[in-house]
Amino acid sequence: AEDRRRSLIAAGVGLIVVIFIFGFVLPSVIDYQTVFDVLSNLEPTDYLIMLAAGLLLYVPEGALYASIMPGMGLRRGMSAWVGSTAVSTTIPGADLVVRFGMYRSWGFTVERTMLGVFLSGLFDNVVKFSLPALAVILFALTGQDLGDFVWIGLIALGVLILGTVIVVGMVRSERFTHWLAERTEAIANWGLGKIKRDPLEGLSEKVVGFRDLAIDIVKDRGLVALLLSAAGKLWAYVILVVALRIVGLDSSILSLGQIFVAWVIVMLVTAIPITPGGIGIAEMVYIWAFSQMAGSEYSDVIAAGVILFRLAQWFLPIPIGWVAVGLWRRQITKGELPDPFTLPTSGGASAEG
Repeated sequence: AEDRRRSLIAAGVGLIVVIFIFGFVLPSVIDYQTVFDVLSNLEPTDYLIMLAAGLLLYVPEGALYASIMPGMGLRRGMSAWVGSTAVSTTIPGADLVVRFGMYRSWGFTVERTMLGVFLSGLFDNVVKFSLPALAVILFALTGQDLGDFVWIGLIALGVLILGTVIVVGMVRSERFTHWLAERTEAIANWGLGKIKRDPLEGLSEKVVGFRDLAIDIVKDRGLVALLLSAAGKLWAYVILVVALRIVGLDSSILSLGQIFVAWVIVMLVTAIPITPGGIGIAEMVYIWAFSQMAGSEYSDVIAAGVILFRLAQWFLPIPIGWVAVGLWRRQITKGELPDPFTLPTSGGASAEG
């Protein structure tokens, strides 16, 4: 009941933010009718290009999931990615339940499932915080002034360095891993005590065992997983570029470098899950950043390009993902796959069927 109450509060806060942005903030800087006119005047082939670009995103993202779950296969990797993405966009926090359920029903153990979820998140965050730092370095080398945007890159670089130190420390030293797990357990138990929940027990021993398996996977598949994560992120950037060019914003108005800077800013801002999929917040930051770069006279066209991008990158996975989840649930109902939440906590991993 408490978890449900917190979920409802989070959903309510997100809804208020979305209404405020689309109902009050954006109408003060763009004209919705002009934006609609720009989108209406596009050719059908423009929308087909965006559809194809959006669908191609599923390949590297699904391949990332499959690369760290041997035996899963690309098809199931894409199904897990698009399914969990759709769920997280409409029911915040439920994506982990869907991924856990899919992995378990496909024959992976609890430990292997949790490790797969953790590692895919780790690689995604390494790339997510590397790209802003890389953007700042590239712009500095070419002598371009980033203004206040440089702080975004520096903050990302700081987070990346801290995360790297922690990960390297865990890989190199079992003692450090044990110490870190103990500190984490102490902090978690302090927080659990404040909300009158039972404390965690034996976390450090579990984390050390988790570490050994993770090291083996990272050694075997880490580079491939990192490259796939980078490919997925950069393809989303390509989709954004295509959308802006389709609505008529050529390189004389917004350069590839400027688009990249705005893109990494939004990627970092929306890493904080205030609204599902960053809806509202992403649009607001994109329109603001691009208008600062190109000029406010382009705000309506910029908004049209951003909406076109978000349709391919944010909206498209929702119906497709829910279909994927529905087909998976149907297989369970028909007895073709086991119910993941009634399975024992041990067992091997099966190959894709």
